[in-house]
Amino acid sequence: MRLLTAIVLIGGLSLGLKAQTDTVKIVGEDPQKAERFYNEGTVLYDNGQLKPALQKFNDAIALKPDFAKAYFNRGVVKTDLGDKDGAMLDFNKTIELEPTANAYFSRGQLKYSLNDAEGAKADYTSALGIDNMHAQSYYYRGSVYFDMKDYEAAIEDYKKAVVVKSDYAYAWNDMGSSYKMMENYEEALRCYKEAVKANPKLAFAYNNAGSVYRKEGKFDEAILEYSKAVDADPDYYIAYNNRGLSKMDKGDYEGAIADFTKAIEKNKDYAYAYNNRGSAKYKAENYSGAIEDFDKAISLNATYGSAFLNRGNAKEMLRNMTGACEDWNKAIDLGVKNAEFYVKQMCKQK
Repeated sequence: MRLLTAIVLIGGLSLGLKAQTDTVKIVGEDPQKAERFYNEGTVLYDNGQLKPALQKFNDAIALKPDFAKAYFNRGVVKTDLGDKDGAMLDFNKTIELEPTANAYFSRGQLKYSLNDAEGAKADYTSALGIDNMHAQSYYYRGSVYFDMKDYEAAIEDYKKAVVVKSDYAYAWNDMGSSYKMMENYEEALRCYKEAVKANPKLAFAYNNAGSVYRKEGKFDEAILEYSKAVDADPDYYIAYNNRGLSKMDKGDYEGAIADFTKAIEKNKDYAYAYNNRGSAKYKAENYSGAIEDFDKAISLNATYGSAFLNRGNAKEMLRNMTGACEDWNKAIDLGVKNAEFYVKQMCKQK
């Protein structure tokens, strides 16, 4: 988003709203109080003093009821303070007074956060009708299409975003994910490479590329990409987990166990890594150790059907058929169809 001067991110990456922090020129010997309050509010906002900034914008609007920029900034502050209803009213007023691309985009972001996908898409489209170079509106409209599983439309918007901003790493990454969903893995990999070229620290883009290589059965290439992901972000536990899966695919069970352990060190509540480490231990014929990990996965997620299935398999190897059948039946209850085979073949029917 282009603003006149410095910009401040507010509301976190999920919203991506930005306040207009350009100062209003004050002229004459007796400056207008509304403009002074507005300028003071922007300074307070820049310093993270949201409630005092809000009061200044209130004061500015009280003196100048048609002050569009003050409504816009007040809407941004209200969003950050969690007053989404109030923010929506302010963005509506801004658009009534001064329908800019930024105003439509910001209202669209607010609607998106409120799960109003159609409303958000309409606002992004309105923003682009005013400024067809508004890269963020293309990107977020593409995200709405992605959520709707309209991957072709998403790709078209992501393409337009990177035409406007060639180093838009998130747009390149999400375009890659759209191609991945369409099983066009060649294009997906090309886009992920563009994403990390634009931002070499974008760990999840390396991870996404690794997942494509794994789908293609190219485990060495996948492991390399996952390694790049953890180099970019040493705390990225998902990439450790995924690298472990690729190592397990190759039959490197000890290497897989080490990676799953690393994922658990980074996130002790990551049930998937416990289940996966249990599977690697199972393949390495450490059945007791496997059961310990499946126990932990289930303690973290009582509806984890695959962990019940896997624990049943490990119990079978230790000749605990009662426990195995109990786990397989639980897996069936949780929707794991594969467990039906084990029950039919190994368990006494009631």
